Amino acid sequence: MCGIVKKLFSILLIIPVLLVAQQGNYVRKSVSSLESVWYKPGAVSGSFDSKTFDKFVDFYIEVDRFDYNVLPANLLQEFRREANSVEEITPDALSEVLERTVTDKIIEILNSPEIMEGRGSALKSESALQSFASTKAKSLGLTTDELATLMNSAYIYLPFISSMKSETEDGTLTVTMEGGIIWWQMKLDETGTVSVEQVVAETTMGMASVDPNEKKVLTEESAWPKDFRFGNEKWKTTPEQYAQNSASLAFCKNLGVKTKKIDDFKLTAQIAEALGSKYGFPLGYREGVNLDDGFDIVEYEEDSEGNEVAVRKGFVRVSKTGNNVEDPTSFTYANQLLGSKVSEGTVVMEHPVLGMDARYKLAFLTGLNITREHSRLPGFLGGAYIFAAGDAGAIEEEDSSSTSTDDGATSAVGMNFHLAYNVAPIINVSQVFIDIDLGIYFPIPVNGFEPGVEAVPSLITVNMGGTKKFQKGRSNVSAGVYAGLDMFSLTGLIDVYGYTEQQSYMYSLAALGFGANVDYEMLLTPDLSLNFGGGYRLGLAPSSASITIGEGEPIDLTEYPGIDFEGTYGDMRLGGLRFNMGVNYALSELPIDVFGFLDPFKKY
Repeated sequence: MCGIVKKLFSILLIIPVLLVAQQGNYVRKSVSSLESVWYKPGAVSGSFDSKTFDKFVDFYIEVDRFDYNVLPANLLQEFRREANSVEEITPDALSEVLERTVTDKIIEILNSPEIMEGRGSALKSESALQSFASTKAKSLGLTTDELATLMNSAYIYLPFISSMKSETEDGTLTVTMEGGIIWWQMKLDETGTVSVEQVVAETTMGMASVDPNEKKVLTEESAWPKDFRFGNEKWKTTPEQYAQNSASLAFCKNLGVKTKKIDDFKLTAQIAEALGSKYGFPLGYREGVNLDDGFDIVEYEEDSEGNEVAVRKGFVRVSKTGNNVEDPTSFTYANQLLGSKVSEGTVVMEHPVLGMDARYKLAFLTGLNITREHSRLPGFLGGAYIFAAGDAGAIEEEDSSSTSTDDGATSAVGMNFHLAYNVAPIINVSQVFIDIDLGIYFPIPVNGFEPGVEAVPSLITVNMGGTKKFQKGRSNVSAGVYAGLDMFSLTGLIDVYGYTEQQSYMYSLAALGFGANVDYEMLLTPDLSLNFGGGYRLGLAPSSASITIGEGEPIDLTEYPGIDFEGTYGDMRLGGLRFNMGVNYALSELPIDVFGFLDPFKKY
């Protein structure tokens, strides 16, 4: 009983304390959840893996900066009953239900005369506190712990799923999860009266696809991992559960960032040390600060209505996280990237993002070796050339051909899309990224296309690699290496024997490639950078080739009778020099799970 009484004694003070936090100092918030996640029966197709979803909620939403409680179950019965009858699941509809049920009940309890009186009288002595704890909770139909939870809650939240669909197309299973999160704040005015106000209602989605029959390109082994991994944990899954777990991870990760973006929840601190453009402030491991986390430099100003608001004046990035778990006096240090230098006492405020960048680049490739002969369709499709011949490569006989790139393509234009996951908090080296790179290019034939031929040539590159950025103020120079596949394809329509109508075809060749690149980048805003640079890719000779006609199965051409694969394609090269320019954006939301299994390893 003594432990419960002490707990209750401490929480009787917590709401007023939370509401008068000193400017620039973060005070831990006490929050309560309605349920780990709410969804309307019938809105979720198939079985729902609530255990794994709860694991992601615990990791991404119930973070170290908060103290968590769960509201009494008897307060949720009416909410569930009314929420289940809502026709369209939206944040506004759920908020209306909660206000009619849970929050009204909480306000009724906390504003009851005995509770309002008890807040003052219970603090006068230990015996008064014990009497309050043992009698007032019972009179309200609550246990002492349940009453403690209500009085300890400064915020209430509810993650919800409005729909989750599982669809299968061409053997690929896709799970799409839609929903969001709603936050409410319990406020205490000068008379001791409690009110509950909605703080924010945000929506998001998560999706994932799995093809149980997919094979690895080079080994022909199954590409479906069967085990779902999250940090050091892994568990066996079915294809549908794997896709659902991946969608849930992306969903909860997005909700975690949206929660941290709420002004009341952003970590704040006053700069205690100013060493040029390097600042130290009292936050660290205890609050979940990681290497490369961003903080805005802010000043507080009054808006037109007289409210005090934080105005961003600059931006810093963490270069060393303070271990204030072992040493409470340890500071986190950050380098200034934007804005004018400031002095001690200036406030920094957390700038939450996913820890992933998206890079979009327009690019020009040169040095390709795609000859006219490489554009020729197999003989059983008529042997037509796609690229036109120049004067030097004119065809005089039916079996003659040009192997000169004067009759082919040596350059291409297109774009690259990168997703870059920041591993700095894992390896303790700033600005190091794991990259996934997808490039789509269109080769430019020197002499255009053969008259009467309908075809679209394309070059698709898929790579994985790593990048290290070297920061100096708002600018950085990055160096990266990568490896992957280059796929040259021709798509179009063609007459096929036995068919009355033309059939679509896709003729593709794949080759391994390795490369390196160097980019210059300039920060425009905390989330947006402009970059330009270049690189070189060493493309190997094609190792596979196939053609697909209509909706038929791919035909392997590497050992097809009558085709000298090595002799025809041995000199084909899909690599060369690349020049690019584009933008880099720090993501706050992403509907797919990319490298999410690495998140639990973040410790620096």
